Amino acid sequence: MKFLSYMTIGATLFAASLSTTAPAQAETLRWGDHFPQCCNMFTKASEWMAEEMSDRTDGELEANIQFGGVLASVREAPTAIETGLMDMGNVVVPYFPEQMPINNALPFFTPNTLNQRDVGELWLKWHEEIPAFSEELARYNMKLLTVRPLPNYGFICTSPIRTLEDFKGKRIRTYGIALPALVEALGGVPVSFVDVEMYEAMSNNILDCSASDLGFVEAFQLHEVASYFVNVPLGANWGQIIAMNLDTYNALSDDEKAMFEEMKGDHLEHLLALFEEEETRIKTRWAEEGLVEIIDFPADEFLAATLENEGVQAARDSWVQRVTAAGMPLDDAERVISDITGE
Repeated sequence: MKFLSYMTIGATLFAASLSTTAPAQAETLRWGDHFPQCCNMFTKASEWMAEEMSDRTDGELEANIQFGGVLASVREAPTAIETGLMDMGNVVVPYFPEQMPINNALPFFTPNTLNQRDVGELWLKWHEEIPAFSEELARYNMKLLTVRPLPNYGFICTSPIRTLEDFKGKRIRTYGIALPALVEALGGVPVSFVDVEMYEAMSNNILDCSASDLGFVEAFQLHEVASYFVNVPLGANWGQIIAMNLDTYNALSDDEKAMFEEMKGDHLEHLLALFEEEETRIKTRWAEEGLVEIIDFPADEFLAATLENEGVQAARDSWVQRVTAAGMPLDDAERVISDITGE
């Protein structure tokens, strides 16, 4: 009996030692991404971020990324995050100008002179210094984790566009408020499509052109259905945010929250490096294989035709009206405009 009691005591002590030394069970977050897991700088940056989450928390916080819109389509993503169907995911904010006018600042000011780095750094700075940006996301139970700005945009087209006259009547994929106004100023016909629908629409002759950057052309294999990239001074664009369900974020430890704060800038730097390398590779491939001709459209003509247009200016002016109605102080709105235009 004494032997058995010693055994029992020993087993109890051993179990207790295991409970104090065994690592905590990892928490796995559901991350939805509408992009396919292929050929895309955003997905590569997402995979990097998921790895960093695990490394920086010693495996206590993991992310299971479901690509290809498995958890939610691009249009469903904000609601999926808000309701907790996804713990985190990418939100293409230009697709939601009515719901998120404050976080849609830049798309109202197309064309612009900002590059991809400018856009990313401004976006993060506004979220740090202007409360209305984070407050707007909080209304949809979301918290910004980081940003995924787009590089300079142009138009990928099925036929060459070398003059303003060539834009007349072209059906051009757009989104948001200012880009449709810009296309109309050029004499084109704006048509609303999400990015994953571009290939089919162009291959079926529903679209003549689509606003796009070089990486998107490659990611969606658009060079198979369109052979001309029209390089116009649209400037860099807003792109996407990676957002987390606010309840999920609030349940994180202080160390985990600090990790995400630190990773905001790190993710942006990694994304910019990926895009720079990819753009060089794409241009070289297109030239060597004759896949796509890059047409450098006269910048002065393009800017005169767009910036001097009443519709384009009206779209810009409407942003202040929208965001002040949504609760953003006028001084903050004017600061954002100054940051974008340099005026």
